[in-house]
Amino acid sequence: LYSFCTLLTTHTHTQNIMSAPNKADGGVERAEDRLNIQGTKAPIFYVALAEKILTDQETLHIHALGSCIEAAVGVADRLERNGLAKITKIKTDKGGRNDATAQIVISVTKTAEFGKLYEAQKKDRETRAGEHEEKK
Repeated sequence: LYSFCTLLTTHTHTQNIMSAPNKADGGVERAEDRLNIQGTKAPIFYVALAEKILTDQETLHIHALGSCIEAAVGVADRLERNGLAKITKIKTDKGGRNDATAQIVISVTKTAEFGKLYEAQKKDRETRAGEHEEKK
């Protein structure tokens, strides 16, 4: 079944919301600071990916279409609840001229505590992975 979520990768330059300059940030968003949420992975995958992207970027733009919007909101919410990022902007649209698919772009900026919190989470994951290996 062809999901609307897969349209993100094929229509990113034709959809008005997806390719519009981010005037608040003073320019056009780059591919490096963009996360396209698709229906093919679990939301926790995108949370981990967003955290990894934020290690190199100050701002991340989370994009989603249709039924993937809920996952995008969940990713942004999880980043904010964990203290890693702050939601700075939310933009919604209904798509292009002939497309009524709902779209969302959530911009998040990493917090001052990001480095410390990210390293603590990383260390905790490694500890749990080691404990899991010892039980085998």
